[in-house]
Formats: sequence, structure tokens, C-alpha cells
Amino acid sequence: MAPLILWSFLAFGLGVYMGVVESQLRTWYFGPPPKPLPGEHWMQAAAREIRKRCPGTRSSTEVSDEAEATLAGEISTTPSGPRYAGCSESLDSGTGGTGVGVVTIYPSQYPNGTTVYCRLDWILIQRRYDGSVNFTRSWAEYRDGFGDLTGEFWLGNEIVRQLTSEGTWELQLVVKDASRGISFIPLGEFQIVGDNYALGLKDISFANVQVGQWFSTYDRDNDADGNANCAAQLKGGWWFTTCTGGVGNVDLVPINLNGEYSYPVTYTGQDYRGVRWAGLANGQIISCALEIRPTH
Repeated sequence: MAPLILWSFLAFGLGVYMGVVESQLRTWYFGPPPKPLPGEHWMQAAAREIRKRCPGTRSSTEVSDEAEATLAGEISTTPSGPRYAGCSESLDSGTGGTGVGVVTIYPSQYPNGTTVYCRLDWILIQRRYDGSVNFTRSWAEYRDGFGDLTGEFWLGNEIVRQLTSEGTWELQLVVKDASRGISFIPLGEFQIVGDNYALGLKDISFANVQVGQWFSTYDRDNDADGNANCAAQLKGGWWFTTCTGGVGNVDLVPINLNGEYSYPVTYTGQDYRGVRWAGLANGQIISCALEIRPTH
């Protein structure tokens, strides 16, 4: 009888000890619990995560290098399916459904992939349609991109610069205004160049925006107007030339697709705020998108 009581006491003590160990392990682990691998106990998963965060931490149950490599393969987040260099390749593969939506592409500039919104073989670099995203943003935000690829967004000047640094690309405007339906307007060969994201164009004029014009934001005044900061005055980031109403009878500020969405737009007078593109839209722009694709 005495041995039975002793063994019961030892089993109870061991259970308490294991509970304390698990409680301590949960306390030591910072952040949400890691997801256990198949057949793995929560404590093993936590211990694996702690060893990863603290390389000097070892355990008596440490697995071999071969097993570690197997685990790394099992939990890898790298897609195992086919990789496509761009929207065109994804569309041609026939695996992209309708060819419209968010896709991870793997161009040479981004071997680990970058996520874009594809419309057939076009990559959208800007889209607006309801004013849900504020486009009065800093230089860093326009450089890195902002918004939601499933909604309104600016893809990012640096991404566009990298994409257009190889090969030849073309630009297209998709616009809908209050007086007519959707228009698809080819704008010719396109590229962004240099640390100031200068506008590189060929064959066409970007409607009063000078070729080579640097990009401007309210905190990086790169426009050609020596009297004002056009991005701060007109809102939004853009390749502004001037914001003072033009020179002589020539209106040099009819374009800013990143202006205030809800601001009433007219193409007369000296008020140049709002989402606007003179000559290609009549009145208030309801929706717009800029999209690029390789020409090969």
C-alpha cells in the first residue's frame, strides 16, 4: 500500500512539474503561439521558435542538421508553383483565371517576387475610383507605395523605376468622367529614371508635363515653378511643372491624377486642384488608372 501511495505522489508531482514547465515556456515565448508542425506538441513548437530567436539556446532533444533542413522545407513560405515574370506570362499560362487581380510576379529585379495588380497583360501603377485613400502623401510613401491593391493605390515609384529599367514599356490611361464612359488612352513609351523618379517618355507629350520632369511631393519640391510648391498647393504627388496658372495664354497645370478626389474640378479659371486631365476628360473624373506593360 505504501509503494502505491508513493508512486501516486510522484506521478502527481511530475504532472505539476510539467504544467509549470509548460506555463514557463508560454511565459518565455513572446508573441502569438507558433503553429505546431504535424505531430508536434505546442511545447516543441515553442522551443523551436525560442531556439530560432536565441541561437545560443540548445536542448537535449535537438534534431540533426538533416532534420532541421527537412523542417525548414516543410515550413517554407516560398511558393512551390510556377513563377511568372509579369502579368503577360501569368495570363498566357492560363492559370490566372480572368487575368484580373492581385498576382505575385518574379521579374529579374525582384527574384523573391513583388505583388502587383494585373489587368490582362497590364500592371496597374495607380488606381482611383471612390476617394477612400488619401493621395496627399510624403515622398517616402510615394516611393514605397501606399493603399490597397484591391482598392485605390499607388504602386510605388521605386517599384516602377525598377520594372521599367529593363526593356521597353508603354503607358496607358484608363479614365471615366462624368460626361462619358470609360476611355482607354495609349500614352506611348514610358519609363521612370533616377533617384528623383524623372519622367521618361518617347513619341508623346505627357500633356504639358515636360519629359525629364522630376516627381514632387509636399515634402520634396522638385517642380519647375520657382514661386510655389505645387504638390503642397495642388495636393498629391505628381510630375508638376508649374502651379501658378501657366505662362501667357498657355495652361501648364491641367494634369494631376493624384489630386483631391472630391474636389470640384473645372477647366476654366485659376483653380487647378482636384483630379484632373485637361483634354482627355470633360469635367469631374469619376475613376482613373495608370497601367504599364512591356512592349515586346
